[in-house]
Amino acid sequence: MPLVAAFAHNRFDPQFVGYPIATFCALYALTAWTPPRSFALGFAVVIGVYIGASVGDHFPNNGVTFAVVTAVVMLLVRRVLGDRERRARVAERERDVASREAVVDERARIARELHDAIAHNVSMMVVQAGAERRVLEGTSNSTREVLETIEGIGRGALTEMRRLVGMLRSDTKDELAPQPGLSDLPMLVTQVREAGLPVELHVVGGPRDLPVGIELSAYRIVQEALTNALKHAGEAHASVQVRYGADSLELEVVDDGLGGQAPVAGGGHGLAGMRERVALYGGRLDAGRRASGGFAVRVLLPIR
Repeated sequence: MPLVAAFAHNRFDPQFVGYPIATFCALYALTAWTPPRSFALGFAVVIGVYIGASVGDHFPNNGVTFAVVTAVVMLLVRRVLGDRERRARVAERERDVASREAVVDERARIARELHDAIAHNVSMMVVQAGAERRVLEGTSNSTREVLETIEGIGRGALTEMRRLVGMLRSDTKDELAPQPGLSDLPMLVTQVREAGLPVELHVVGGPRDLPVGIELSAYRIVQEALTNALKHAGEAHASVQVRYGADSLELEVVDDGLGGQAPVAGGGHGLAGMRERVALYGGRLDAGRRASGGFAVRVLLPIR
């Protein structure tokens, strides 16, 4: 195509508009859309044709000048487009790295939080087993041996948990505070309201005792969803619904804002953290823009 366009440019009346346009389109296609080897070959052919066509011309210097200018422009455009593509690839790699780091950080945070929650329960088990063993001093040996075994296993589990989770802890010390649960959602909603986002909380079904890990994950999911709405929804209202099912816990956080939100496919860091928490319990996450406007996060966590 560049070869035909080059011949056409030199053989036909230059005042005719179609052939110069075809020539420039062909040269741009050669410059922008071809791999390096094909570009080098096409570039050599085009410049050779221009120079060769100028040999028999009445003004050969004009043909050589045009060939040189064309060559410089093609190389410059090629360089600019190449730099732009490289910057785009670097930016894409940086986004991928940031997304992976966000997932790793969220997993470490989940591990730390679950360690604190589970360690409390295991500690209570060890303390109760030890107290019961001391009460039974002088009675059945088999019962005391079982309690000693439970106490020893519990202490060993605590030691191993502290050792493994210690590798995940950052240099900054975590605040010593009880891990939140669903009972803390009213306080969270109040804080978000005070920050400027009107929020309504609705609880469907009777609250009941749930595994501490599920309560913690549910709280963090609602917290992250409301934080995203506060950041991106703009002038909006939000609602939080917690539904206690027979064998599941359902969460829904929706807003009616017009602000831009990252779609699920974009892998926003907040959504990445939600996915990790939901996947930990084999649940389901559905998040995205609503047809009527705003953003919705719906989560189902099975209760086993």
